[in-house]
Amino acid sequence: MKHSEVVVVGSINMDLVFAVPQLPRPGETATGAQFSSCPGGKGANQAVAAARLGVNTALVGCVGDDACGRKMLALLEQEGVDCTRVTRVPQPTGCAGIFVDNRGENCIAVADGANARVSAQTIVRAEAVIAGAKVLLVQLEIPLEAVRAALQIARAAGVITILDPAPARELDEDLLGLADYLTPNAGEASQLTGSHVHCWNTAAAAARELRAKSGGTVLVTMGKYGAFFSSPAGEVRITAPRVAAVDSTAAGDAFNGALAVALARGVEPDRAADIAVVAGALAATRAGAQPSLPTREQLAKAVALPW
Repeated sequence: MKHSEVVVVGSINMDLVFAVPQLPRPGETATGAQFSSCPGGKGANQAVAAARLGVNTALVGCVGDDACGRKMLALLEQEGVDCTRVTRVPQPTGCAGIFVDNRGENCIAVADGANARVSAQTIVRAEAVIAGAKVLLVQLEIPLEAVRAALQIARAAGVITILDPAPARELDEDLLGLADYLTPNAGEASQLTGSHVHCWNTAAAAARELRAKSGGTVLVTMGKYGAFFSSPAGEVRITAPRVAAVDSTAAGDAFNGALAVALARGVEPDRAADIAVVAGALAATRAGAQPSLPTREQLAKAVALPW
């Protein structure tokens, strides 16, 4: 059996997207919205992001035994994602409600559904797939016991680990210490450190604090501005290319997927971060989550790829 170079453990959702002139405030009804539905979930998005960049990619997670679950699996398989370790469960497939304004900013609410059934046992059943990978990528839309189990298996096997700590929640240092790469956005870095991250200087301070806790490399993503990269070998501010942003929903997923692929192909960490920032920027120029994720050909037009 051919091993997957990148294994993603995470959520699988159906996204319900409302494009609105501006994000509704509490108690406000936003009219004039355009509606669409498309596949999503951080795990599924990141798996598709990696697969589109030309590496063998597997996804570990759960979907419901329902029409949405069957549709999600079919779409993922069409993208070339190995879904043999995706389990069908009685709960409904996860669902996300996404509001996107005319500047490309978004807010999201998620109903976990089947994602809540991803357990340590789910991960153990996928141990051979995880241990045979070059890179493991996980997020926090599934139970922490599953995240921890996946990271432990990968660490024991010498697999590079990336933890995207989204959505934001408190994490213990033992869990952070299992991540070779930690990729919070500004909001997540703020929650993890207790300090408001709002500029390059505060991003740098947060990255250093998180690196001290995790012992690994930290990349604090700053949306349209880029990312701050902090590793034991050095630090660098990575500026994102200017783009006409339409929808930033999957920009972080494109970033993480590209980072995983670059590291799997042996690219140096700081160069891998450069590529990831460009991938995230490109994703923001298109509407939808998975529809916005760039292919290898699209990314190669914007940045030189060494694979």
